[in-house]
Amino acid sequence: MKHDTIRATVSPETISKVTRLFNGTIGDILNELLQNARRAGASGVDVDAMPVENGLRVTIADDGCGIDDPARVLALGASRWDAAVANGEDPAGMGIFSLAGKPARIESRTENAITGWSIEIPADAWTGERDIAVRTTEISHGTSIQFDVEGIHDGTLEHELAEAAKFFPLPVRFRGREKPRQDFLTGAHHIETRNGSRIGIFKGRPYHRTPTVNFHGLTLFANLFIVSQIGGEQLHAKVDIGATPELQLVLPARKEFVDNAGLTALKKACEIACYRALAHDGKHSLAFEDYERARKLGVDLPEAEACLDEWEPDIADGDTGIASGERREITGDEFLMDDHEAHFGQAIARALGDNPIRGKLVSRKRGFEGYSWYDELREFSEPIFLVTAGGITHRVDAVAADPPLATVTEAETIQLEFAIDEQGGRTAERESVDADLVFTFPDGCCSDGLDDVTIAFVRTEALTPERLVDILDNACFSPWSDSEADSWDTQHDRFLRDARELAYRILIDENAAIASQFRDAVARIMWALPKGKRVEIAFTHDCPIAVEVSDLPETD
Repeated sequence: MKHDTIRATVSPETISKVTRLFNGTIGDILNELLQNARRAGASGVDVDAMPVENGLRVTIADDGCGIDDPARVLALGASRWDAAVANGEDPAGMGIFSLAGKPARIESRTENAITGWSIEIPADAWTGERDIAVRTTEISHGTSIQFDVEGIHDGTLEHELAEAAKFFPLPVRFRGREKPRQDFLTGAHHIETRNGSRIGIFKGRPYHRTPTVNFHGLTLFANLFIVSQIGGEQLHAKVDIGATPELQLVLPARKEFVDNAGLTALKKACEIACYRALAHDGKHSLAFEDYERARKLGVDLPEAEACLDEWEPDIADGDTGIASGERREITGDEFLMDDHEAHFGQAIARALGDNPIRGKLVSRKRGFEGYSWYDELREFSEPIFLVTAGGITHRVDAVAADPPLATVTEAETIQLEFAIDEQGGRTAERESVDADLVFTFPDGCCSDGLDDVTIAFVRTEALTPERLVDILDNACFSPWSDSEADSWDTQHDRFLRDARELAYRILIDENAAIASQFRDAVARIMWALPKGKRVEIAFTHDCPIAVEVSDLPETD
């Protein structure tokens, strides 16, 4: 058969599958029927319920315009709302079919009608295979819908109704008591209106898939716009929908937007609103790329605040949540500092100590590149350590030593060498400061802790065993996190014991290292010693352990 033209149609068999359009949950039903009441111009909605076998019989009544023709109720996809509603929100004429497959009674009367009408819809009549009788009724103007829902009780209904009413624009009463309502944009930092809708800008990170759109009480999640600030709070957008015919919801569930030009325009409006909120604040810490984007969208912002974090070295255990340095206002006298592996950064920080340069180091934030105040800052560049031991000078950078160092190297001198230079420049004269400690690892990172660390040190009064333990803890301890690993506390305690043994051995002698191990061992059972008691322990490698317990002298 040959056709010159064809067009899309809806098969009559579609109505036979109508019971599959909706999940049939009480939440979906309430949302759909409340939306119909709102479109009908109701001043409020009343909900009641009574127990029936295996569930509840729910009644939803409104005082809206009513329905003049009962055939409209069961015309799938024929909304037939007036022009104001049709032009304002793209109604689909599917809401009543959220009841498909459930026994229902519907009554309605328009304001000018002499009487109303009533229909009883058996559970198996939604598919169009049975005639449904229409009777007259003396109902007041408006619409009343009664239906049975299995498997729920009053508590479930009231909870779902509270959720449906929370951001609904009309009063919703359950057994005469009005459910609480609130503004969807409560807590917004900035609100502006667009085409009858309201865009709210909120500070902070949005919770995962928390609703970002309120469609007249029906809430849904959409990725509208989020912008981060460097060292500052995120901003994100939420929308309280008004008259937006250009926005369409995916039918029948209405849980997400159709990805069309209207949604693209809304997202752009949210982005502009975020930038305007920052312009209203008069300050921000946007990356330069976002700042330029705002300007292209017509929002003039000042440059980002001239603030950076004071540089602090990383620690090997990055999951402990150690805060970065304090945020400080930039004067132009600061030096940008790159992030370094924990063992290298800790050695740099120790070497600089009280040197004035240490207090001028700020963490590099490449997102700020392009701002005039940032681009004018100089940088602390190309740090290396020069370790002189046995007449050989070893060059140590963040990755390795050249030539390689012994596992433990007592050096004659260690110096930290660096340059203070214009960004990207390598022409400045190099400077140096004396140091007493530096670490290396075979692969440049502390994956195996003390097992792989190489230590070069110079004996100084400031480098005590306990101080070395603290530095090793920050520079080397990184716990295993697989399912078979011990707890963080157990791994950390073991690391500290090993670090103390190593520190006392290399800085004092073997006897001091042995003593530290026994102090650690005894410390783990100190809880067993009652107050007022003294314990003396003596033994050698091949003799029994002698333990004497005595009372401490009483004191007045």
